[in-house]
Order: sequence, then C-alpha cells, then structure tokens
Amino acid sequence: MGFLGTIVSTAGAAASIITSADYDIDWKEQAPRDAAIQHWPEVKKKADAALPLAGLRLTAEQKAKLDELLKGEGVFPEEPTEALLDGLPDAIPSASFNRIVGSIIDDCIKNHKHDSVPAIASGKE
Repeated sequence: MGFLGTIVSTAGAAASIITSADYDIDWKEQAPRDAAIQHWPEVKKKADAALPLAGLRLTAEQKAKLDELLKGEGVFPEEPTEALLDGLPDAIPSASFNRIVGSIIDDCIKNHKHDSVPAIASGKE
C-alpha cells in the first residue's frame, strides 16, 4: 500500500472510531444487557481485542474492577454472567464501552426482535 493508501486507510479507521463513539447506550438498562447476551460471541470478540489497551484507558480502580470481573483470565468469559453484566458499567466508562461494542448493541436494539433471551448464570458463586 502506498503512502496515499495508508493515509486514506488511517483516516477511515479514525472516522470509524469517532462515528462509533456516538452511541448513547445506558449499559445499566435491560435492553443493552439482553442484546449483549444475544450477541455475546461478537461482543466478546471485540471486547477481548480491546483489552490490551485497557491499562491505558482505565483508572487503576476501573482496571482492578475489570480484572476482578474477568477473574484474572485476561479475556472475557465464553458465556456472560449476571455478575459480569452488573459490574461492567462500573469498570468500563460508557464512552469506551460504546466505542468498542456500541454498534453491535445499537443494531440489535433497533433492528432485531428476539423472542426470548437465554438465561445466564449468576456468576456470584
């Protein structure tokens, strides 16, 4: 890729990040939680990819809370739990959460109607 291609590619990626940060999702409401459960493999993939930058974007307290929620594994679990979904809004600022997975959640809330949401473990054991 030439110099111009690199500039265009970088500008496109930056525009994508800026655009995706425009989601206004209240992560403590039930609809985003249900959407996250329904689309967990996609959410996990994007969230896991963002974890290496967590130390740069989170306060020490937020990072400790996230580490506690992930149980020291360094990746999100294969299946979400109530404890994880309850704790994430306190561990990850909404703007970061929106930037990472807002497109998935927003699309689900606006465009998909699920008959039911799978039950998940409490994670509080």
